[in-house]
Amino acid sequence: MLPDKFYMPYTDDKRMNYASDYLVNRGFTAAENADEADFIVLPVPTKQYMLDEYRGKLCFHGGGICANGFDYLKNEAYLLKNAYLTAEGAIACLEENTLYSLLNLNYLIIGYGRIGKAFHSLLAPYSSSITVCSRSKSSAVTEEFNGASHISLEELKNKSGYDIVINTVPHIVLTKPELEALKPSCVILDLASFPGGVDNLVANSLGITVLNGRGMPSRFTVKTAGELIGEAVIDIIEEEFA
Repeated sequence: MLPDKFYMPYTDDKRMNYASDYLVNRGFTAAENADEADFIVLPVPTKQYMLDEYRGKLCFHGGGICANGFDYLKNEAYLLKNAYLTAEGAIACLEENTLYSLLNLNYLIIGYGRIGKAFHSLLAPYSSSITVCSRSKSSAVTEEFNGASHISLEELKNKSGYDIVINTVPHIVLTKPELEALKPSCVILDLASFPGGVDNLVANSLGITVLNGRGMPSRFTVKTAGELIGEAVIDIIEEEFA
């Protein structure tokens, strides 16, 4: 028998309200409390104290370690769809925070994982001048097949004329030498999780604008982001309990 009743304790995160609605619309039942529930659905990112609070219950969580749970951040379909929501939010963030059109600008994308690829695909209609910086040779081939130029991480120190830089790498890659290579009018959108990829103190001293791009799905596409959580939970239940 598939688990049916769920409890969602952290509804201050708006995504979780939409995730709850999605589950109910798909035939699941919302429980009034954890004791009545077959499983608990926790937000992303899930903090360890949340998991500890519901130790012993079946949990669906976004990160953390749980002996009796399933991490939906390991669901590939969820990660791919969420990457496109992040990229869509990134476009909206750039349009909100620049005074000019995004058309025909000179772009640099740092990192070519799920988010880098998603952003490239959405950005391609805006400009033919897109460069990708990545580490692996296989990524370089993919980038070029997809119509972008490629540079290595070492080449970030070379003088450049990029108008917008989008970082997806979750460690500091833009330090003083790399930032000094950018023109002062360049705008950096940092999509990487903490601590991000930019030395913000140096960027500020050089007059370079750095936009915080964390949590894009919850900022611009909160309903769809919540529904993706519900969808991932159902996918896991069908795979693991059917």
